[in-house]
Amino acid sequence: MTPTQHALTGNRSRPSWLAAACLTAALFVAGCSSLAPVAVPPSVDRATQLANQGNHVAAAEMYARLAASTAPADSLALGVSAAREWLAANRPDDAQRTLAGLLAPTDPRPLLDLRLLEVEVQLARAQPAEAWRLVAALPEPKPPLDVPRYLALRERAAFAAGRATDAVRAGVALDRLATTDAERMAGRRELLSQLRKAVERGVKLDPQAVREAPVRGWLELGAIAANAARSPLNAARDIERWRGRNPGHPGSTIAMTEIMGPTAPSTLGSVAGTQIAVLLPLAGRQATAATLVRDGFLAAVSQLPEGQRPVVKVYDTGELSVAAALAAAQAEGASFIVGPLTREEAIAAVNENTRRTPMLLLNNLPPEQGSPANVWQFALSPEDEARQVAQRALALGQRRAIILAPSGDWGTRVVAAFRETLLAGGGSVLVQASYDPARSEFTAPITEALRIDESRARHKRVEEIVGGKLNFEPRRRADIDFIFAAGQPVALRQIRPQLRFFYAGDVPTYMTSDAYDPDPGANRDIDGMLFPDMPWMLQDQGPIADTRAATQAAWGDKGPRLPRLFAFGYDAGQLVLALRNPQWQWPLAGVTGRLSPDAQRRLRRDLDWAQVRNGKPVLLGLPSP
Repeated sequence: MTPTQHALTGNRSRPSWLAAACLTAALFVAGCSSLAPVAVPPSVDRATQLANQGNHVAAAEMYARLAASTAPADSLALGVSAAREWLAANRPDDAQRTLAGLLAPTDPRPLLDLRLLEVEVQLARAQPAEAWRLVAALPEPKPPLDVPRYLALRERAAFAAGRATDAVRAGVALDRLATTDAERMAGRRELLSQLRKAVERGVKLDPQAVREAPVRGWLELGAIAANAARSPLNAARDIERWRGRNPGHPGSTIAMTEIMGPTAPSTLGSVAGTQIAVLLPLAGRQATAATLVRDGFLAAVSQLPEGQRPVVKVYDTGELSVAAALAAAQAEGASFIVGPLTREEAIAAVNENTRRTPMLLLNNLPPEQGSPANVWQFALSPEDEARQVAQRALALGQRRAIILAPSGDWGTRVVAAFRETLLAGGGSVLVQASYDPARSEFTAPITEALRIDESRARHKRVEEIVGGKLNFEPRRRADIDFIFAAGQPVALRQIRPQLRFFYAGDVPTYMTSDAYDPDPGANRDIDGMLFPDMPWMLQDQGPIADTRAATQAAWGDKGPRLPRLFAFGYDAGQLVLALRNPQWQWPLAGVTGRLSPDAQRRLRRDLDWAQVRNGKPVLLGLPSP
């Protein structure tokens, strides 16, 4: 028998126990397969399947394993796929780490794809400044590269970074590349929507700084759209004026439908045919102010299409008592009352309004009177401005304040509003000094507030100790974050120079709009001061500036301070529109501010901010959060 034959024979003649053991082991292994399955080897097809199933994390991990085990020439596409899946799984930090480990290709097409993906990752990580830096550093691609994707991402990053002009430039270029009408219209709607949202976030649109007509036109239209979203009264007129300035602009195809469509049916028709009674003292010492308010109200109502206007009747509370005027208005069918103007008349009107006709008072009631139902209160309140001074200072990290305010009721009310808001926000008042507005002596309260006298006293004590004269320059207290100096123009024109003289010229100093004289030649002495004011007085371009220019004949020759009263009446007209519509979405973008009712139905005004520079107000942006 040969060795081979012996081996074969020996295999056949194994004992029966060994065969049984082998069979048992085989069965055991087969049974265990259901308990611990063998892992499926990674593959592109399997990763794609996971992605299609929505299992983006597993897909990203599999693409990453494939990239790590693949030659460098092939790993880039797999790494990019892994990063995309991390993005789809809302894990942008993992996407960033994946991209950081990839080698940049030399071929233009995959290189552009990689760089644009890096931009998307930064946007997903809420890093708009970095996203814009990355996309702005890219050279503009040319076909056959993916130019539309580059432009769309550039537009998106620019909007996210608050660079509206750059975003519009990208949108205009993208519009030119569109191949179908549907694609063009969708892009234009999105561009207008993003412009509106940018304005609502506080981004400033500056059409006048742009030379390209299409870009300038889009920026103008964006401002109109943002304004119309909260104040549709002038939207149709503003759009027509815009079309006149921008003939053939691509935005013309969507302007009216996108801007007017959502607002016109639900708001412009809500006052059609109703009777509005306006109660104002057109005779007597309040006649000038009342006339401006009336003219502003009528100018606002006249912006409505003729068939959608209310019937307006004006009742002179200078000739009639408030009770008689109110009774006449109600007897003649008034369904809404606007006015009266003075606080005393407003109190009387509420007391006499036994029929509970809805009212928009043009003044505030005393706090102790409460908040009657169906009564709203609208006033150009210095207290509101004082509150916003405190809010802005707190937002800028300025917490320790010195107050300089006139004695008397006006100063008491303004200081109380300021203190309440500042203290509620965690601030503190270091010292409060009062001055007599009837006198020209402001040195004593200023030196007391700044502790200049204490500095001089310390110097005198030191001289007494050393027994000789010492060079001396008094120092103000060093713990001041800001100064709130309330008052009228004459007082502030003396207070501001003395603050500079006593070494406080570098301290941020706030005032209310009462201290700003619209005559530029009168404001040199208050340079550097900060104040809130109505958009009507500060905005020199856009829809509000257009409205001001169009109505200037009604108030322009009646004194530099009276435009505020015209604007006040104009917003009263806009408020009637809003208050008559239960579905109105606040705030209303008024010319006196962005208006919203509080719990007591008082209309609060969110104002613009300016700093006096060379005697003129310069608009400031919103403080960073």
